[in-house]
Amino acid sequence: MQKLKTLLEDKLSGILLGLLVLQPALDVLSYFADRYGLNSITTLLRFGLLALVVLLGFLLTKRKRVYLILGGVVALFWAAHMLNCFRIGYTSPVEDTANLLRLMNFPLYALTFITALKGRPHLRKSFYLGVFICFLEIILFTALPWAIGRPVYTYGSLELGVLGWFLIPSAQSAVIVLTAPLAIFAAYRSGKYPVYLLGVLLTVVLMFITGSKLDYFSIFIIGGAYIFLFLIQLGKRSPRYVLPLLALLILSAAFKGYSPMAIRNARTESSQDVYSGMISNTLETSGADQTTLNIIHSEKSRPSSERQLEKVRRAVLPIYSDTGIYGYRTEELNARFGMYNVMEIFGYTDSPEVLSNTRKIKLNFAKLVWQEKDTLTHLLGFEYSDFLLGDTIYDLENDFPGIFYNMGYLGFAIYLLFFALFFFRVFRALAGSVRRALETEKTEGPKAFRWLRGFWSGLRQFLTLETGAVGICFLLAIAAAQISGNVLRRPNVTIYFAAAAACLYSLTTLQRRPEKKEV
Repeated sequence: MQKLKTLLEDKLSGILLGLLVLQPALDVLSYFADRYGLNSITTLLRFGLLALVVLLGFLLTKRKRVYLILGGVVALFWAAHMLNCFRIGYTSPVEDTANLLRLMNFPLYALTFITALKGRPHLRKSFYLGVFICFLEIILFTALPWAIGRPVYTYGSLELGVLGWFLIPSAQSAVIVLTAPLAIFAAYRSGKYPVYLLGVLLTVVLMFITGSKLDYFSIFIIGGAYIFLFLIQLGKRSPRYVLPLLALLILSAAFKGYSPMAIRNARTESSQDVYSGMISNTLETSGADQTTLNIIHSEKSRPSSERQLEKVRRAVLPIYSDTGIYGYRTEELNARFGMYNVMEIFGYTDSPEVLSNTRKIKLNFAKLVWQEKDTLTHLLGFEYSDFLLGDTIYDLENDFPGIFYNMGYLGFAIYLLFFALFFFRVFRALAGSVRRALETEKTEGPKAFRWLRGFWSGLRQFLTLETGAVGICFLLAIAAAQISGNVLRRPNVTIYFAAAAACLYSLTTLQRRPEKKEV
């Protein structure tokens, strides 16, 4: 066993690099496997890879009890979840367990990567290099289908956005956002200014042409964060790194109207205007009085009596039932839960923006299922099959609500504790840096001024370019999980999140001595 551990330690840099570099190729394999109905093969590959990664961490660690405790907690919770599901009628334990394994990708990958970096901080370079190579692969696999005359769009029905051979557009959008900060950092760290310029240009262009809101607005989040980091860390040398970024941000804003994101939004608004006119005509012919119309148009007002409620229902009923308006979006929900319940969960709204929003429809579906469950199921979550209705999958696109409904109050709290660990470590490290700066602060003047100066000095010492880069990635991953989704439940996205989390953990807790300031 010791010989195997020694061998793994000797090859660890190459293993980590290979693991990351493999990801875009697996994504392309999933794309073509889906076209030929072979998704089960790539799913098994992903689960097999996860098992190997966990085994790697278990063999490397000296604190095997951490893995055993995590496994024990998950096993106990899942046993309780499954027993409850059997109590109320289990539809598919296999599919439900597969969903759990997808959710466990982040904790397991992150724990293994933390283990790999413990006592080996130099291996962070393997992560950065791996992500940079991944980004180049993504560009290649995005460009190839377009180069051979078979373009793949982010939004296929609209023929908008440049995607490439990637199966899930929202997941690939998240991958680009998570790899961009580390790709820029790796380009900067190469020490070659042309490589930095090329890295910045490629990341901004790719995010711009992908076409999702997440990618487009991340241009300004990532660019603004790097401008701040360069200014506080590089001082007089910052302009040569700041100005190219600033120029690209200005160009991205100036040409926003030509972006796939803006064009898609314009088409969506145009479609909603058409439906808005149809809804107005429906309400005009319903005979509803002004008070009833005010309740329907308002997001906060609710009927004050049963009589008023009945008036509201009669007025909006055609909107939710007529397949020529939005009945085609709520038809399955009406049949499953009853039209009155559906109208109530939507707040009797007549807003095309809400009624045409797939995410909102799926969320309201989950809320209606949740209302049917008892207290114990609220505590432990309901099974994944409850998201399925006929041939339609109402699984939530946003990760955190999906985790909440699948794992209940208890499981969701356990899951969030893992994230809380990272925030605790980061804030503790920042507080330590500020405390050390305050201890050495000799500035004369008011106490408040000395404290602010010490805080700023500590922040600069803590927020190196490297810490900033992985911090941007970590925070964007959490934001993307909530806003866009397909981050925590897609292994091809989760692995980049886990890598950033492990590097952040390494930078803030595993280094006994402060690292030299990035230059």
